[in-house]
Amino acid sequence: MVAKDFIIPEVVQFDPSSNDRYARIIVEPFERGYGVTVGNSLRRVLLASLEGSAITAINIDGIYHEFSAIPGFQEDVTDLVLNLKRCQISLNQGDSLIFSFEHEGEDIIYAKDLFKGQPIDVYNPDHVIAVPVRSDAKLKMEIKVSRGRGYVPAEELELGHAERGTIYLDASFSPVTKVNFQVEDARVGQKTDYDRLILEIWTNGSITPELALEQSSSLLIDHLRIFVKQEKVEVKSEEEEESEEDINEIKMNALLLKPIEQVEFPQRALNCFKKANIHTLGDLVAYTEESLSKLPNLGATTIVKIKESLQKLGLSLGMKKGQSAGSRTKRVPVEFHEPGVQGQVSEAEDLLAEKMLEDEQKEE
Repeated sequence: MVAKDFIIPEVVQFDPSSNDRYARIIVEPFERGYGVTVGNSLRRVLLASLEGSAITAINIDGIYHEFSAIPGFQEDVTDLVLNLKRCQISLNQGDSLIFSFEHEGEDIIYAKDLFKGQPIDVYNPDHVIAVPVRSDAKLKMEIKVSRGRGYVPAEELELGHAERGTIYLDASFSPVTKVNFQVEDARVGQKTDYDRLILEIWTNGSITPELALEQSSSLLIDHLRIFVKQEKVEVKSEEEEESEEDINEIKMNALLLKPIEQVEFPQRALNCFKKANIHTLGDLVAYTEESLSKLPNLGATTIVKIKESLQKLGLSLGMKKGQSAGSRTKRVPVEFHEPGVQGQVSEAEDLLAEKMLEDEQKEE
């Protein structure tokens, strides 16, 4: 529970100079030290954890490594790669997209030309990609755009089955380009030892600073929620586990002693059971589905209903001797009667019945 006199900020103020790519946010008052704690945490999440898009690979026709010159262009491959990294884009569908781009002539290639006709939004359309120096300059390449988070080096993006000449790019996916925070003194009443947090956020335009701050805050809250109001996990001792197993075993054995007349079976099934000397659930579950189907006047539909009734009780056909639901057998279990033979009450059954009678008398 938060202390009564603990100051919690209540208002977030956006500076009038804020726009779709920049925001100056003022939050106050914080207790001393919390301005730095909150500001630094938000800055790390804003820069490294939000989803964005970037070019992750290219394949230029006739070029087989990144230290080559590009015939007819001012830039070499290294310069071209650096220009592609600076494209501020947002992929609108799917997790990745591979498309082809061709250019011929002496017109300058801009970012808006590169992504024309693709489901990609470009936020710096006038960014120069390449400058031809000859009228017959020609550039043909395949480009891969992917979605991701944070910064991913080219080595982690490489695929072993990629075509020869594929060049992978270090990818900065974050739509937030820059974050600054500053902590100043704030006044509450006569006290001036509180914090005022001033947060500045710059984005590439694919997300507003306000939305970026909201997503970052939600991500932090999701990570901290695990520490709030967690139920204590009780570690049971071996004696307690053994006691539970014994109780489960007693309940299971008592269930297997239950007469079949006390269970909702079809009348046709009850008649067949009596003819086959099946008197308890223990007698019944000793049968497999195949052996049960051999009983006279017991059709497939009736067997399905029998299985459904057993399933409601946690039982099934073909259970082995001593088998119980979810427990290890430690005591002598109730013995199942062999199919087709009149069942006799075993010594274990007699002891179990006495134990159940004693428990009932204690409860009364």
